[in-house]
Amino acid sequence: MPNNIFANARAAALSKGLLGAERLGRMIDAPTAEDALKILQEVGFGEGSPASDADALIEAEERAFAAFVRETSPAEKLTRFLLARRDYHNAEAVMRAKHLKTDFRAMVGAEGVYSVAMLEEKIMADDYAAFPAPLREALAEADALFVGGEATGRKISTLFSRAQFAELASLARRDALLREIVSLRADAANIGIALRSKSARLASEMTVAGGTLSEEDVRVLAEESAETARAKFARSVRRDLIYGALEDSEQGRPLLALEQAAQGCALSVLYREKYNDEGYRPFLRYCCEKQAELGNVRIIMSCLASGVERTAIRARVSL
Repeated sequence: MPNNIFANARAAALSKGLLGAERLGRMIDAPTAEDALKILQEVGFGEGSPASDADALIEAEERAFAAFVRETSPAEKLTRFLLARRDYHNAEAVMRAKHLKTDFRAMVGAEGVYSVAMLEEKIMADDYAAFPAPLREALAEADALFVGGEATGRKISTLFSRAQFAELASLARRDALLREIVSLRADAANIGIALRSKSARLASEMTVAGGTLSEEDVRVLAEESAETARAKFARSVRRDLIYGALEDSEQGRPLLALEQAAQGCALSVLYREKYNDEGYRPFLRYCCEKQAELGNVRIIMSCLASGVERTAIRARVSL
């Protein structure tokens, strides 16, 4: 396993190749999605992939990033922390295919800690011993739901989402920096769950671990008026996050402010101590910047292809 010095040096070198706000802005202002794609191709985004399709280019870049994390991360804990989302997504895809008798290959994304081949082998054989406890338990419970005829899309998605956050919270337990990042991500997820569900009972079945919001906080967001919610959270550390989400919800808009905040939450924590290069911080900072970049590129290309107005696109990305 590489050490902090090696990982930080690699990250510092690669950070110079990030797209940056100026180039992302040019993509947003591009006349067409094809023009924006050319901007990516000009800088080698996608690891030189010849693909002319935006999704294929982004997937190639995501695969390269995941490989970088696996090869360079100075600690297994960080590797799992950064790649857990991919493993849970892919494990869920294979689990659905297992019981629905479908082909999972179109559903899986870039590999995380575990290869897709390994996930297929273990999940199809009901052999979950090699996985961490949250994933192991999610897989076993998913099997039970499918076999019992109780599986629904929402139940299965919720099961893997909650398991993912349980693992992230466990990985962050003895690390204050990671714990703060998980807390922000979990709170953003739970705010969105509450506002979309409009039901405290339904929200309670879907909320994830690791955040600061109480069951009563979730109930207020799910069932009380926006005015009541604003009054309750006026002095909350999550005030801005909640107020932005409430405004979008009132206007019938997608929760753009919440999505943007959730994407940038890890960086907001790291940038507060941007001059602190102790331990693995430079490596983690670059990885979070790259994750934000990948999210921004996917949003921009998707919105341009759908004809979304430029001002609306800018509202969704973190520049």
